[in-house]
Amino acid sequence: MAEAEEKKERARPELEKKKAQVKELTEDLSSNKNIVIIDLRKLPDKLLQQVRKELRSKDTKIKVAKSAVITRALEAAGRPKELAGLFGKPAAMVLGNELSPSELSKFFREHTLDIIAKPGQIAPEDIIVPEGETDLPPGPALSELKAAGIKAQIRGPKISVAKKSKVVGKGEEITEDKAKALGTLGFKPFKVKVDILLAYDGKYIYTPDILDISAESIAPKFVSSLQDAFNISVNAEVPTVQNIDVLLTQAAGQGMNTAVNGSIYTPQSIEQLLSRSFRTGLVLSDSVPEEPAAAPEEKPSEGAEEESAPKEGGAEAGGEEQPPEKKTEESPEGDEKPSEGHSEKEAEDAKKEE
Repeated sequence: MAEAEEKKERARPELEKKKAQVKELTEDLSSNKNIVIIDLRKLPDKLLQQVRKELRSKDTKIKVAKSAVITRALEAAGRPKELAGLFGKPAAMVLGNELSPSELSKFFREHTLDIIAKPGQIAPEDIIVPEGETDLPPGPALSELKAAGIKAQIRGPKISVAKKSKVVGKGEEITEDKAKALGTLGFKPFKVKVDILLAYDGKYIYTPDILDISAESIAPKFVSSLQDAFNISVNAEVPTVQNIDVLLTQAAGQGMNTAVNGSIYTPQSIEQLLSRSFRTGLVLSDSVPEEPAAAPEEKPSEGAEEESAPKEGGAEAGGEEQPPEKKTEESPEGDEKPSEGHSEKEAEDAKKEE
């Protein structure tokens, strides 16, 4: 009995301490609507202290306590049971009123810490060591670099990388030799950030995949959706504040086309109708052939009339009188025709003799 009483006496201060912690944490939970549960596993203490210091200036604090204390405080403050179920592993609470869960998620994405590579990790990007001098003195480090495939050599009192070297490709596993060489050079190819397990804003619970949605990633989808909605409303002719100008412009154009094609005279269409009529008239005037003009009668010149009109006696004007062509009578049988070579005088003499 005495031993049991002694144990109770020793446990009483510890119990009172836990009760005080539960009470304090319950008051914090009641006075802050935003609760974000963060994962403490693989979280460097340096990064935790860095974000804690910056959040303090934004009236936001990080509370770390034993899982039993946090669970009881959440229950006492009437917070969702889903939050209490996360403290089976190392976790902490971020409490505040100024920063929403979405804003805290963005804050954690922007505050990261570069860390060295460890064997077995997968390279997120190509890890390339640039050409140049290092701060390493000649010695075992030279062998470590060469074992990792780095083209290193001694130049003066320092080790230099003679040529840019690709140590690990994107998606490749980092071996122990390469991890050691990168650590020797001080390369820190990995970034670590605070991971959120769950968040609550006093009304809704947010999972990490929802909180990881950033304005940069969702903006193109919003633009595409708005454009699709605009096109649908215009094609369906549903007037909205956004598309009313386009619909009115289309309606005005359709009305103008109807008036012009239907030859309906309106103050808006009269100019086009008159212009069309004028063009039609020009086309018709070009297609009708012109009648040829009557040629003037040519009056003969006086000299030509004299040449064409024969003078009395059958002689041409201005020329010698031509004897009429003589017709030779058929000579009786036995008579010989004068040869073509006889002259007219010989022919007359022959007639006389007859």
